[in-house]
Amino acid sequence: MHTIIGSLLTVVVITFSGTLPAADPDAHDVSKWLARTVEAEVPGLAVVVTKGEDVDVSTGAGDANGVLLGPTTPFRIESLSKSFTATAVMQLVEAGDVGLDQPIRRYLPDFKLNDPRAEGVTVRHVLNQSSGITDLTLGFDQYAEGPQTLAFAVRQLRSTKLAHEPGAAWSYSNPNYWLAARLVEVVSGEPFSDYLEANIFEPLGMHDTSHRDVYDASAAVRGHAFVFGRTVGIDPPRSFVGGSGGVISTAADMSRWLRFQQGANLPGTDESILGQAPRDEMHRRQAPDGGLYALGWYSGPPASGGVERVSHSGVGAGVNAYQGLFPDGVGVAVLQTSAVPDAYVTAASLYDWSIGEPLAEPPAPPGPWTDVLVTLIASLVVGLAMRGVARSQRWAWRGRLRWRLARLAPLIGIVFLMMWIPSIGSRIVGRTATWVVLLSAAPVLVAAVWTVAAAVAVLVLVRLARLLGCDSRFAFTARCLPREDSPTRSGRTGRA
Repeated sequence: MHTIIGSLLTVVVITFSGTLPAADPDAHDVSKWLARTVEAEVPGLAVVVTKGEDVDVSTGAGDANGVLLGPTTPFRIESLSKSFTATAVMQLVEAGDVGLDQPIRRYLPDFKLNDPRAEGVTVRHVLNQSSGITDLTLGFDQYAEGPQTLAFAVRQLRSTKLAHEPGAAWSYSNPNYWLAARLVEVVSGEPFSDYLEANIFEPLGMHDTSHRDVYDASAAVRGHAFVFGRTVGIDPPRSFVGGSGGVISTAADMSRWLRFQQGANLPGTDESILGQAPRDEMHRRQAPDGGLYALGWYSGPPASGGVERVSHSGVGAGVNAYQGLFPDGVGVAVLQTSAVPDAYVTAASLYDWSIGEPLAEPPAPPGPWTDVLVTLIASLVVGLAMRGVARSQRWAWRGRLRWRLARLAPLIGIVFLMMWIPSIGSRIVGRTATWVVLLSAAPVLVAAVWTVAAAVAVLVLVRLARLLGCDSRFAFTARCLPREDSPTRSGRTGRA
């Protein structure tokens, strides 16, 4: 019966469609697929797919300042840098200079926190992000312009408290990797950037890759944010990124990095860079409570599903990157000049392509309608606030003074609530969310919040000035209210 019904449905489909739809010939063409991605308003990206010792794809699409993006275009890879820092530490472990389960203070005498439990923080705790250092207990804004060296960055942690016992829980926080990078500096006796250059980048043939403690905007392709569906160029903040970020690389160089991590033999490289055993240890899942974090990598499928892989993502001001070590020796890296859409989505499609599946529909960035809606709502609120300003004297005359003052309390609360959005967001997600970070991610939304907060604050000040009967530049008359003994005032105090 099911066979008969299926046959009848097939006949109906063929009858009404004429012919069965042909397979999309571009569904296996990566270059055309990337071109369609750029046509969807993604400003630009470069990708690489490796398999074993081979490079299946290394290309780019889009442009930056009129220059076409390609496999040798330098990108900020943000938190993908942590895998390089972890590799540097594992080189010292393999050489016997560092013990993974030794207290980090054994190698960093200047490591001091405002917490006696810091004595128990080991090198492994720092690398697998279980040290107890969290964004919420740092005691300072890690994204503010501040330290320019790893030594100074580590000293800045002296006000930091631990959120939990070392090794008891997992909390992702960039300063863990400041400590790891500083450890490499102290043990090796050379600046961290120089160490990476001499011991990882050059031996692997990654000649266009470098590291810096503070990003130089001119050293890499510019990032972008979306405003009403259109891209706007933005530069990285001058915050400290040594060890936790700071690496600038290309798709071509990342092809060598992926193959090295997968254990492939790369021609022209020194095979003694790092043995397979320490590489396997880096990729081994070892965060507390069954977490997916390894050492500078995640190990396992993403929350959205998919195959097991070892991977890491990186997001910064106007950029997005992803690297993944997939089954069967497949490696994928995506470097993108916008923070959205998620580079992981592109990488997942490229992995499917590498095993013979058609490429999925290219991911699309956000359209203009969210920004339009936010702007309309903000305009409405600002309009109501200005209407309140224009009617402030009439408002002040209505009712008793203490009730008018009480009516201002909710408005004051709204202003403070909006200004505390970064702090509230940080507590919800457990990561630092400053205005600088939020502005690079959602410029229109942040501008709307600031504008609404300013308009409501003006309304509060004007109404307060009217109530107090003072001279004020916010008032529209020289006298905000009649005197308390005025017949007009005394005759209206009973009105609500």
